[in-house]
Amino acid sequence: MKKYFPALQYANVPNTITTVGLIFGIAACYFLVAGNLQKTLLCLFFSASMDLVDGFFAEKLKQQTQFGQQVDSLVDFFICCIMPIGLVFAFVGKYPILVVPLAFYVVCGLWRLAYYNITESKGYFVGLPVPAAMLLVTISIWLVTAYQLPIWIITVVLFLAGLLMVSCVKLQKYGRWQKVLWVVVLFFLAVVVTS
Repeated sequence: MKKYFPALQYANVPNTITTVGLIFGIAACYFLVAGNLQKTLLCLFFSASMDLVDGFFAEKLKQQTQFGQQVDSLVDFFICCIMPIGLVFAFVGKYPILVVPLAFYVVCGLWRLAYYNITESKGYFVGLPVPAAMLLVTISIWLVTAYQLPIWIITVVLFLAGLLMVSCVKLQKYGRWQKVLWVVVLFFLAVVVTS
């Protein structure tokens, strides 16, 4: 089989988890087009969760590959950088004031992913990982949409998240900050589901 489909030689646990995250992202696109913010956010959070888990399994199972790193970055770019554009324009509105911060956020996400791929990690992240940045942006979109808060909040969060992604901030892999992030995600999911 691998003779005819050589990419299948990279089928392993972490790459399968990454692929499941992509499938959740595709489902998020469907619900985005359908105009269902709640289901779009749920799918995006499940997708981001897969991204947090795939790296853990890659390290634990010693299944880290260049192929997996590239697949992970491509999925991250789609889910965490491109999807927020659709979220903003679909649920917040087509405001020209949001174009510049969205472009800034996407460019910073792209540069963050490329930088991560060419540097050695040594047990920590340099700059905020894009899934964490996407969670910040998604929460701000939800708050502005659900509670009719001012749009400038999203603008500030997009710029802040972009700057954090390309900053020199060092975050330990699987450190306390990720546990706090999981608590925030679970709390936010509970709020989205019950609203």
